[in-house]
Amino acid sequence: MRALRFSAGSWRCVFAWMLLLVGLAAQGAELSDLERLRIAQVFPAVERIGDPEGDYGVRRLSKGEETLGYAFQTLSVTDIPAYSGKPINLQVILDPQAVIRDAYVLEHHEPILLIGIPEEKLHAFSARYDGVRADQRVVVGRSSDPQAVTVDAVSGATVTVMVVNEIVMRAAHTVAVALGLIEDRGNVRPKPAQVRQQPAATASWSELLGNGAIRRLQLSRGQIDDAFKGSEAEGIGEADAAHRDEPFIDLYSALLNPPAVGRSLLGDNQYRELMASLKPGEYAFVVLGDGEYSFKGSGYVRGGIFDRVQLRQFGDIISFRDLDYQRLSDVYAEGMPEFREMAIFVARASQRFDPGSPWTLELLVRRQTGPVAGVFTSFELACQTPEEYLERPQPT
Repeated sequence: MRALRFSAGSWRCVFAWMLLLVGLAAQGAELSDLERLRIAQVFPAVERIGDPEGDYGVRRLSKGEETLGYAFQTLSVTDIPAYSGKPINLQVILDPQAVIRDAYVLEHHEPILLIGIPEEKLHAFSARYDGVRADQRVVVGRSSDPQAVTVDAVSGATVTVMVVNEIVMRAAHTVAVALGLIEDRGNVRPKPAQVRQQPAATASWSELLGNGAIRRLQLSRGQIDDAFKGSEAEGIGEADAAHRDEPFIDLYSALLNPPAVGRSLLGDNQYRELMASLKPGEYAFVVLGDGEYSFKGSGYVRGGIFDRVQLRQFGDIISFRDLDYQRLSDVYAEGMPEFREMAIFVARASQRFDPGSPWTLELLVRRQTGPVAGVFTSFELACQTPEEYLERPQPT
């Protein structure tokens, strides 16, 4: 074997690097060697790692009196469960401009990474957040939103990286706001509204569509083909000119908590049972679909997470697990069409959904490009609860 040779200059660099790590080890004793190493790689000039401060255990990274950045663990901010049902913990490093400089996975329990997919792929995915501002919108796969930052999924671990995206961006945004590095701007949460619980007359399907209680997203095969142009999935399974206008999916969604909506769609007994099953601060949504594409897919059967539909409000993603899903077979609204798929999803109180603020339902569409590889793109359905169904808090 050929011996490795180092010049005197190389040895000086190595020695200086070791001294830096030893010095940093004397600070922040709770930090692991890996966390200190990542900090030193991002900010080689760092002289001090502060103690955890505030609600989120944020450490100030400094050189003399100058603040170089901030480091924190995402588990101190949010504990969103991943594919395994357990949260993934990352160290995130922000600079004073609220730009993510590093996001590195410290701990996970993802079985798909433990038995098949190299862990390096997860680290490579989290490395893509370098340079992303904490107030930007990041989408896994392609997006119709020109303002969104897009990151490619990891083939075979889509659910995992979707959760990592949610963890990194929610934690970075929360900490950056708490530190005063960014303003919430459009993401400021008002005092949440309440759903009026007074008895209401039932309404027909067309009436609920007309007042905006039910929202519709209609996509043709041609629209899907166009969304994948310029990607690795372009040209795969494309419709010919004669079939571009054929329906790909006809999707509808509504918040079920308002009695006029829930009773109309579910009937009195089913609505009562659903509301009785909800805890304070929980909200139920109906999703209905027709066409060749399934909004439920089959990923939730294997991993417990629905990877084709999610909600977004105030920049936060509300994803659904199998325990948040209820089967729906009987519907009662007058004039309602038949659907291939119907489901009820529940947003939990910890997800802080506000029925009085706009939200979007995001539909993720995947196109296979190889045995396990694929490309994602997302489509959005804008939603808003009609004002007559709400009680808003009095201004103070």
